[in-house]
Amino acid sequence: MEAFYWLLFGGLAAVVAALEMSKTNRDRAATSSAFNSFKNNYLLVYSLMMGAYTPPPPRPFSRSLISSFSLTLSISDLFRSSGDWLQGPYVYYLYSQYGYGKGDIGRLFIAGFGSSMLFGTIVGSLADKQ
Repeated sequence: MEAFYWLLFGGLAAVVAALEMSKTNRDRAATSSAFNSFKNNYLLVYSLMMGAYTPPPPRPFSRSLISSFSLTLSISDLFRSSGDWLQGPYVYYLYSQYGYGKGDIGRLFIAGFGSSMLFGTIVGSLADKQ
């Protein structure tokens, strides 16, 4: 089963890479070389950390408890993801109505995702310790 997930991840990564490579300069937001260096270094360190991570051995649970919890979690995660994805176009439209250009809106979205990535990692690890 683990091989399936590795193949799925590799296939999706190839699709995303192909889509990114097919973009023209008009489709890209202008970013500084300092930002690109930071982004690439962060991705490298994160990839190395995730590659070195070995999960702890599983503890025995009853199958019924796991399946009911998994179903509840999947349904709630579906609603959470749907709400998050539905928000994006409305925020984009709001920014465009305030007169922001496509590049400015892209930078605002990247700043939001970047701050969530950075501070979410820190706050998540602090919450796990408490």
